[in-house]
Amino acid sequence: MLARLIALLATGEAGVVKRRVKTAVAAYALLALLGLLGVIFLLLAAFLAVATRWGAVASAFWFGIGFVVLAAAVYVVFRSIAAAQRRAQQQRRAADTTMLAGASAVAMLPAVLNKRIGTVAVLVAVAGLAGYAAYREYGRRGNRGAGMGD
Repeated sequence: MLARLIALLATGEAGVVKRRVKTAVAAYALLALLGLLGVIFLLLAAFLAVATRWGAVASAFWFGIGFVVLAAAVYVVFRSIAAAQRRAQQQRRAADTTMLAGASAVAMLPAVLNKRIGTVAVLVAVAGLAGYAAYREYGRRGNRGAGMGD
């Protein structure tokens, strides 16, 4: 995609692409406006049909309730999707932090291994990391089985 854009810029076709993008934006904006007007008139026709049967006030009341319920449903869906994305981002951040800590530790190994006490410290740190990883894995397995009637 980027290579194609660079090639278009190099050949001088950027003006053509700009005109095509402007035309497409104008066409889609007009389509959106016409679609919105169509939906508005369909809702108006539905309202008038209901109003002739049950009255204008009752129709307005029920249409209002319907739109409030739709708005609440959209809000609930939006919040649940946002929460799921936030959890996924936190998990990615935790994984990146763990990877960064591991990379930093590996990068420090040559400097630390030159000293005799450094070797013991590295072995203790590796043992601690292994123990922590085992603890986390055991905790995850323990949480999966909880609440399933076990």
